[in-house]
Amino acid sequence: MTNDPSPKPPSLLRNPVSLLGVAVASVSTAFGLPMMFIDMFSRRAHPYLAVLIYLVLPFVASGGVALILVGILWERRRRRRHPGQPTPPLPRIDLNQPTHQALVVVALTAIMVVVVLLSVTGYQAYHFTESVKFCGLVCHKVMKPEYTAYQHSPHARVACTQCHVGPGASWFVRSKITGAYQVYAVAFNKYPRPIATPIKNLRPAQETCEQCHWPAKFFGAQQKTFTHYLTDEANSPWQIQMLIKVGGGDPQIGSTAGIHWHMNISNEIEYIASDERREVIPWVRTTDREGRVTEYQSTEQPLSPEQIAAGRIRRMDCVDCHNRPSHI
Repeated sequence: MTNDPSPKPPSLLRNPVSLLGVAVASVSTAFGLPMMFIDMFSRRAHPYLAVLIYLVLPFVASGGVALILVGILWERRRRRRHPGQPTPPLPRIDLNQPTHQALVVVALTAIMVVVVLLSVTGYQAYHFTESVKFCGLVCHKVMKPEYTAYQHSPHARVACTQCHVGPGASWFVRSKITGAYQVYAVAFNKYPRPIATPIKNLRPAQETCEQCHWPAKFFGAQQKTFTHYLTDEANSPWQIQMLIKVGGGDPQIGSTAGIHWHMNISNEIEYIASDERREVIPWVRTTDREGRVTEYQSTEQPLSPEQIAAGRIRRMDCVDCHNRPSHI
């Protein structure tokens, strides 16, 4: 007479933490997949729906998977502390058995599906967080004035991130880290009104503005026409013609004179501002292409050597003059 085989130990998934994780991951995936296809084939942009699909639900689903793993480890540890509760052994895979072959195929297929879904959602999340709609519409209450001005500016076809982030992974990561505080400020109503300028952590203009505006091509004078309208009955147009001495900073093209003499091609301009808005500048230092250094001090508010040493020296770039290039 043979004894009956011992009953199979219950699965490690049978614990409240793992079951909660299964429910969270399943529900978030079941909601996220249909909405992702709706968003992909929709002709209209839905910024808040995109936040839910590409940012919130993947995070929730990942949290559900984490709960499953934590629950399994917790249940395994709990059973080891109680010898009377058997712990199931690790699975053994024998590809010579058709059942195991089918399980491996199913597991690999599931992994491929998950990888594809994560790749699509990650790609969409990246592009969505870099889009103008995300910057201007998700934080609607905060950015509405800036977004409205941007849409009517000369840079209306330039994405926000091309100036505020620029190319490269380092500034992308840095922008997301600073963006975490911005999310907190919006959620808890901690942001300033109006948004303070200048922006302290803005990327240098040499790495953003000058990717399109090539300083070496700036030369000569530019004629500018300003059109106004009088207050008479016909609102007669009244034009002012100005010849702006743009100049440049590259002696190979023209005389290094004019407004763009300050461009950092042949000259390096540095200054110390004594106020947060960089409107009071008591100290300036210039370095020409031959290395000659000239310092200028305010006669009304001169800085002592100690103040210069302790001051924050900023290298002049485009936004020091063009401080509202898009939000105008």
